[in-house]
Amino acid sequence: MIIAVDCGRSYVKVMTEEKTFLFPSKVSGWRKRNYRQEVDGDIELQYRGRKWFVGQLAEREGEFTRQAMQDTKAVEETLLLTLTAIHLAGGKGNVTLVTGLPIVNFTEEEKYAVKQLLQGHHHVEVNGRWKHFHIDRVYTTIEGGSAFFAEPRMGLVRIIDFGAKTTNYATFKDRVFIDRESGTIPIGWETAKESNVREMADLIASSVSKKWGADDVVLLVGGMAKKMEPHIQEHFRCALSVKYPQTANVRGYFAVGKAMIEGVEGVRV
Repeated sequence: MIIAVDCGRSYVKVMTEEKTFLFPSKVSGWRKRNYRQEVDGDIELQYRGRKWFVGQLAEREGEFTRQAMQDTKAVEETLLLTLTAIHLAGGKGNVTLVTGLPIVNFTEEEKYAVKQLLQGHHHVEVNGRWKHFHIDRVYTTIEGGSAFFAEPRMGLVRIIDFGAKTTNYATFKDRVFIDRESGTIPIGWETAKESNVREMADLIASSVSKKWGADDVVLLVGGMAKKMEPHIQEHFRCALSVKYPQTANVRGYFAVGKAMIEGVEGVRV
């Protein structure tokens, strides 16, 4: 079973062959509530003898609620959110997991750390229901650039992926990734106030314009893509948000996973 998980800093996006869904990337310690009001989407997690609130329940009822903003993704929050995602996705038996890393952190050391964190047998309870599954393979690809594989095309294609902490930008030419014209900018929409959206767009554009042309095709992905679109278009006339930009990465992850298993040429992780 292939499960793609985009463990973003703001939302976790999940895709399987049957469904696509998301939930907030928030975790807090569990606590007893005197009055429990059951709300659709609430998540209580138990794993290795400990309990947590996850997602909207952590936002609403958690104390010391946290989200992963570290430079590395090999942290406890990634583990808990990913296991929750797999459980909710119906994971069972052997699971092939596809996830991603920022382009700047796509190193052998970071890929190995994430693999060691996630791979193996897991016994997980979500909302009173226990599941056992084995993550036997972990494929890690690049954030932002992976969105290309959801709808690959020939020619020169640029991608800007607006994240909560960082912004990834990627270049493909005739379906081949161009590393020297891709990278990660250390600014995200959760670090920019509403009044600074235009300034954020200007900063991103000034960074990528060193190697990108004003008439290049630029695809915008991420939860803020549509809001950023008019400001990016001031710099790149052919910039356009993709359809369903918030889930573009996870759809790309899933496509990469299928291609890797089927041995499709031209797809690597």
